[in-house]
Amino acid sequence: SRVYPLAYHLQRQGVQSNQLVAVLMEKGWEQVVASLAILISGAAYLPLDIDSPYDRLCALLEETGARIILTQSKCQHLFEKLTTISVDTFTSSDYRKPVPLRQQSPSDLAYVIYTSGSTGKPKGVMISHHAVLNTILDINERLELSTDDRVLALSHLNFDLSVYDIFGTLIAGSALVIPDHDDYKNPKHWYELMIQHRVSIWNSVPMLMQMLVEYLQHTYHENQL
Repeated sequence: SRVYPLAYHLQRQGVQSNQLVAVLMEKGWEQVVASLAILISGAAYLPLDIDSPYDRLCALLEETGARIILTQSKCQHLFEKLTTISVDTFTSSDYRKPVPLRQQSPSDLAYVIYTSGSTGKPKGVMISHHAVLNTILDINERLELSTDDRVLALSHLNFDLSVYDIFGTLIAGSALVIPDHDDYKNPKHWYELMIQHRVSIWNSVPMLMQMLVEYLQHTYHENQL
């Protein structure tokens, strides 16, 4: 009920295929709504790191030509000449049902993710619908993902593993378990979520799994004392 009104609103703002709409948020359900709404509107999404310096964010927005930013009311930034929409507070009953789906080609942009830029100027990696869909369907077939599965969404939206977390999960009818932003680096929080929600799929860089293993080993040894 949140995605379609927002998608229609973006269409009314004049977004087009291959146009980038920025997503600047803390970790949360709003990121999922924003990404889906942008794609349904016919545009492509540009995930930005909420912890990036303001000057870097401005430079990326200028370089990409993004003129709309989806964010959360608790973390709004001021960007001149840009339209800012808080996903958590956005409401609208004024939208067409069903929302008109803009025809896109497989080669159209789905999203652009920028590298960290730690070794130089950040570079935007442009991914088409065709490329990402092939990957998602292949992984889901290998994992035999089903409606019984729960996927822990550890990766930031501006990291490519998040693409599978969101779209691989939803395509299969599985559930997405999203850590709290304040505790997204805390393996204790991960473990509690895994137990509470019966997480069955872990998708992350090896370092995060190592953090979890070390936490569990430490906890086990403490309990033995």
